[in-house]
Amino acid sequence: MVDKPGAGEPGAPSGTDRSIGELVSDATDNLSRLVRLELKLAKLEAKADAVKIGKGIGEFLAAGVILHLFVILLSVTIGLGLWEIFDLPLWGAFGIVTLFYLLVAVAFVLVALINFRRRQGLARTAQTSSRLVAILRGEIRPPKGERSVVPADTGQAPASSDSAA
Repeated sequence: MVDKPGAGEPGAPSGTDRSIGELVSDATDNLSRLVRLELKLAKLEAKADAVKIGKGIGEFLAAGVILHLFVILLSVTIGLGLWEIFDLPLWGAFGIVTLFYLLVAVAFVLVALINFRRRQGLARTAQTSSRLVAILRGEIRPPKGERSVVPADTGQAPASSDSAA
């Protein structure tokens, strides 16, 4: 007879004198052990992924700082180049570079404003939450046999619980 659940070889026959209760007990012990091990594995994988993500973010930040320095030095180089090539006053050459960055910033602001105006808000959330409040107040009855939440990615009507199987 196996003293410890899950300690025997998989598929190996065990003692025939075991009762149904002992077999069920072993099965539930094995299942709970399996669940604990799966959770432990998930935690270890999540931790490893978090470490990799943290390192990646740090590398992106370092690249951002270096790119920022690059843009500053490029701006100085372009300003000095305009001063040298076109014989502009120094303040005029750097003024041209500054105006260029101002135009780039204005373009980003305009794109951001357009994107903000396109937003739809929380239309589905408002609809489903108002419907839920009405159901809780008893103003409407929930549909029988239907799911109350529409999947966000399909945009289709709720499916009945018969087809969910």
